[in-house]
Amino acid sequence: MNLTHLRHLLALAEHHSFRKAAEALCLTQPALSRSLQALEQELGVRLIDRVGKRNALTAYGQQVVIHARRMLGEAAELRSSIERLRSGELGQLHVGLGPTPASILMTPFLRHMASRYPRVQVKIARGSVPLLLQALHDEAVDVIAIDYRALSASDELQIERLPSLRGGFLCRCGHPLLALETVTLPALRAYPVASMPLSDEIARNLMLELGQEAHPRQLMTIDCEDVAGLLEVVEGSDAVFFGIFASARAALQAGRLQELRITPHSERFGQYALVRLAGRSESPAVGLFRTFVAAHFHD
Repeated sequence: MNLTHLRHLLALAEHHSFRKAAEALCLTQPALSRSLQALEQELGVRLIDRVGKRNALTAYGQQVVIHARRMLGEAAELRSSIERLRSGELGQLHVGLGPTPASILMTPFLRHMASRYPRVQVKIARGSVPLLLQALHDEAVDVIAIDYRALSASDELQIERLPSLRGGFLCRCGHPLLALETVTLPALRAYPVASMPLSDEIARNLMLELGQEAHPRQLMTIDCEDVAGLLEVVEGSDAVFFGIFASARAALQAGRLQELRITPHSERFGQYALVRLAGRSESPAVGLFRTFVAAHFHD
């Protein structure tokens, strides 16, 4: 049904005159008359009794006016909602975060959304790469931030690489290992080593750099996806953290944690990506998340 025809009928119902209604609508009287005749033809009933200079709504016309007011109000609300959605003021956003991206992004992003976009409904899912990929395929999440090296190429996925992040071993300030001139793998293994689940590529690199005993199954004594929790443990004990330094940015800047270099030392970098289903339109809320990631996901 043409909303313009309904708007014209409401104008006539308000002004009770074709001339006044046409002037209010910036139309000629013949154009208004043709519009209302088209509405009558569409509905198959007479809406207006034209008696001399008087124009009165029929019972059908009165009923159409009731519905027209509601329909036009809903149309205006729909346009307003679309505009608010386009501007990022409204909508829903379901994000999946792997352990390291969650440690860097989750709290700052939720704080950002709560203060800047309070009407957007945000839901965060955390978990392993397989779990988050399944959630993406099930459309339970809109976008995920995960370890790039745990991904397999797929035409079903749109993958956007994120900046590489430096990583390695961290320990608390005053840790006994920091007093050693050289820290070797056997010295490290005298203490608990904490990390999130690691990809097969990271495991291979550790063994290539430090030997077979550096395989995560042998080296890591604390395995947990909650990176923030692991860092709290490391700050309060002699455990050593293996992961991305950006996850501990505040503690490093404050001097509560320090990098621990194991001999032979190698520079290590984590590789991450934003992943969405290919061929899907990006919602404005996902665009907000991408913009936030671009500004905050770095060393």
